[in-house]
Amino acid sequence: MSRKRFAHSTQTGGPARARDALAKAYLRVFSGEDGEMVLADLAAVTGYYRRPSYGEWMARTKTPNGFELHSALSNARAEVVQHIMRFLTLDEAQLVALEKAARMEER
Repeated sequence: MSRKRFAHSTQTGGPARARDALAKAYLRVFSGEDGEMVLADLAAVTGYYRRPSYGEWMARTKTPNGFELHSALSNARAEVVQHIMRFLTLDEAQLVALEKAARMEER
C-alpha cells in the first residue's frame, strides 16, 4: 500500500529556496477571503489579541495560583498565529483589520 508523501519546502532546493517556497505557500493559503477568515478565526480561538492580565486574573480568582500556567498556555497558543504571521507581509491597515475580524469571531 503506497502512502501519500507530504510536500515539504526542502524539496525545492537549498535553505534560501526552501524559505521562499514556504513563504509563498503561506501567502497562497492565507490570502483571499477564505484565508483571511481562517486566520481571523485562528487569532480568535488562540486568544492572540486577548493576552492574560494578572489584574483580571486576581479579580476573578482572588489568588495568584495558576496564573503562571495560564499565561504560559496563552503564549504557547498565540505562537501558532505568530508563526503564520511571520510569513505574511501585512501592513498596519491589514493588521488592524485582522484584529477587528478576530474580535468579531469571538462573539
